[in-house]
Amino acid sequence: MVYFPVIEAYEAQVYLNMTLTSCRVWAEDGYHARIGGDGRDHYHNCDGTAGYREMIIGTERDGPNDWYWIIVKTEAGIDDYLHKPFNSHSCVCVAGTVRDIKISGYPIDAISRCNVDAAC
Repeated sequence: MVYFPVIEAYEAQVYLNMTLTSCRVWAEDGYHARIGGDGRDHYHNCDGTAGYREMIIGTERDGPNDWYWIIVKTEAGIDDYLHKPFNSHSCVCVAGTVRDIKISGYPIDAISRCNVDAAC
């Protein structure tokens, strides 16, 4: 019998706290290919009036050279990305308004160590 190690793909824990905004959030690799998260035209409520909304994006990547970026687009057509790429699990906060997106985040070694207060 042959056993194969379980390889865990990197995940991004994303906290959403935008003001009265619908958005979509996804991860892209260095070739600008979508590797996880919301699909095209899959906008949802990103309003955090009742506390932070959470989502986890699986990136399908797990190597030291597998960099990815978090991208956010509002339904009004404004988009932005976190300029710092990750090659590990990450903890990300998306805040702001429909016209002024604010993204912050940091790398973590396990998705369970994501702290909303540190990210936002």
